[in-house]
Amino acid sequence: MPADLDDLFTTLSRQADAIPLAGVEHARQRGRQRRARGVAALAAAAVVVVVAGTGLALNRPHTTPEPLLPATDPARLRGLAPVGEPLRIADGRMWNNTRIAGERVIGFSSDGNGGHETVALDARTGATLWRITGRESYYRGVATTSTVVMLLRELASQSEAVLEPAARILEFHDAVTGEKTWELPHTDHDRFVLHEDVLVRLVGETTAIEGYDLDTGRKLWTAPPGHTPGDTSSLVPAPPRLISGMRVEADGNDDADGTTWALGGPDTADAIPYTDDRLVDMSRSGKVTIRDIRTGEVRSTASGRPNAEQLIAYEGTAYAQVRVGDLIGVASLDRILYQYRAGDSWSYAAHFACGRDRLCVIEDRPITEERSEARIVLIDAKSGKVLRTTGAVPRHGENSMRVGRILTSGTGEKATTLYDENGEARYSDYGVGGFVDDGNALSMSQDAGDRRFTVRGVSTVDYQKVELGVIPEISGRCDWNEEILTCPTGQELWIWRFNR
Repeated sequence: MPADLDDLFTTLSRQADAIPLAGVEHARQRGRQRRARGVAALAAAAVVVVVAGTGLALNRPHTTPEPLLPATDPARLRGLAPVGEPLRIADGRMWNNTRIAGERVIGFSSDGNGGHETVALDARTGATLWRITGRESYYRGVATTSTVVMLLRELASQSEAVLEPAARILEFHDAVTGEKTWELPHTDHDRFVLHEDVLVRLVGETTAIEGYDLDTGRKLWTAPPGHTPGDTSSLVPAPPRLISGMRVEADGNDDADGTTWALGGPDTADAIPYTDDRLVDMSRSGKVTIRDIRTGEVRSTASGRPNAEQLIAYEGTAYAQVRVGDLIGVASLDRILYQYRAGDSWSYAAHFACGRDRLCVIEDRPITEERSEARIVLIDAKSGKVLRTTGAVPRHGENSMRVGRILTSGTGEKATTLYDENGEARYSDYGVGGFVDDGNALSMSQDAGDRRFTVRGVSTVDYQKVELGVIPEISGRCDWNEEILTCPTGQELWIWRFNR
């Protein structure tokens, strides 16, 4: 799972200051080489972020009016209106990211000493509802569901030895009151599946699986360790056990890559809760067990390919990244759907579920030392047949799918690209964004001047764009839903409501 929004925001800011970059880390290249220390990231961000003070206009004047576009269903995005006044934080600090939790907007700020300030705002009025602070250890970031706010604490600095686990604690707070309800000690070797009502933990040390009530912390069930045989001779052996939630069409599939690692880095990743009650449990030997996520009970079992390296699931189909010889492949339970061909000029870049029984694979190849081209291969997951191959905008980013449309957002020659149901790229710009609903996508690009961002809405019905407004420079990860957009902008935390 490649680069994320937080990294891209930081990159855009640094480019504006002409500060040399070491490059955006591939936080979503399937694992996950994120070991960068948060304190260093905060210090770097402080160098490049210009505090967004008062008086920045929401909308800049237009030399020519926006065209009057026809109505669509869902209704087209047509503008932004600020909700209340922006919340300012004390001098010397900045907001790092924002998340939406039901009818609340959660703002998070960490300081150079590892402490944090977390606030909840009323998403309808902008009024501050509660505020909590902590100085116990280093706080990495915040994640949310509609009812729960989660804060990640690191108890010690990450060891330089990658295989040595680092102690952590997840704190759980009531989104309505801010009250701490429970906490879960763990290590960075653990993996999680976040459901709206349940948190599932794969214990890295033992490979046991545990299910917890998300609101109370009560342990609901435990599955015994899954020590199973498999090939451990490779330089990087396959994990002994993998878990994944089941994405379904009703979710909108805004996280086509899966989120088992997102709670390990909420400062750089968006932990989107699952709603379906199926949990996929895969052993190194290839045994696949479908469990009830609330009870742990086994619903069914099947056999897949051994030594899977990553696992995602969508609408009843599990997809595993495997090795075919020494080459990358993607398999369902009964067949290899895709494999890189030795000597081919096209290289594997990413894969994701892009519909019921549909797998999309992004490939790219260099044209020159500085330019490349890409394509999307659509594969029938039942037969393994390639249904179509279409040109794509070279990119590495997050992959989303709604009603047959695909949206990619990340770094590359273009940052955000929207594809229609036939795989044709219909809109692309240098922004970062995602789907708002089934009829609209959002993109934010730093092209407004004075380091500000232009926010655009793009219809997935007719692919026409509308400039929604201009907002201050972004200092971290934004969040949005069908009604609002919220962003950290240096010392200010903003909420805007979409006009339609």
